[in-house]
Amino acid sequence: MSSRLLVQTIRSNLRSSLLRNQLVKSTITAPRLFSSGIIRKNENRQQLHEVLSQELKFEENDAFGLDESFKTYLEENKIEIINTDGKVLAELVKKTANETIHIYFDILRITQTSFELKQLQEQADNADYLDEEMQDIGVVDVNVVVVKDTKATGFDLALSLTDSSFSISAITNFEDAKIALDDSPVASSIRDLKYSGPEFTNLAEELQESFNQYLNSRGINSSLADFILAYAGVKENNEYLDWLSNLKKFTA
Repeated sequence: MSSRLLVQTIRSNLRSSLLRNQLVKSTITAPRLFSSGIIRKNENRQQLHEVLSQELKFEENDAFGLDESFKTYLEENKIEIINTDGKVLAELVKKTANETIHIYFDILRITQTSFELKQLQEQADNADYLDEEMQDIGVVDVNVVVVKDTKATGFDLALSLTDSSFSISAITNFEDAKIALDDSPVASSIRDLKYSGPEFTNLAEELQESFNQYLNSRGINSSLADFILAYAGVKENNEYLDWLSNLKKFTA
């Protein structure tokens, strides 16, 4: 056998031997890597579960409910809280002899705005120019729908968290009350296309005042504003507790 052929044969045998060794190593080490990966994932899951448990325990000990004065307010004004667990949108309903009033507001938006407003107020002690900024930031949307028979009128309101006052942004008429109340995408699209009148501040002052008195006579006032702010905090806290609890169960 020539030296070249001998070298090629040796290289071929060595290559085959190396490949076999690599194959054996790979079959041995792969499960080890996979196993260690599972261990790390389990450790991370357990760590997250423990942190969630600690946070949930802390929040449960720090939980709070509605003040008795607000419970009295609900009873005296015959306002019902609609169950919207798991959602950021809260709904209140007030029924009279010939009308049903629905009040909608975003609890997360309110609590976040309240937090931002509080931060600005702390800075405002040494900065007068922040007063105007607080007026701009401290406003959240509240929607009121007054249903009478099968028709409805919707009021888009701006609630000022600085002075608990409402101001009207738009007014929309609905021939079918279901369109005003339905939360489906189709109904939402129809509402977006509805004419909502001119800019409210462009209306005659007498007409503006009449609309404001109309809402005030139906309980859309500073007392409702104070309740909305308080209830938003309670509901957001309860939603957070449920959120933590569900994640704790998921990581168990």
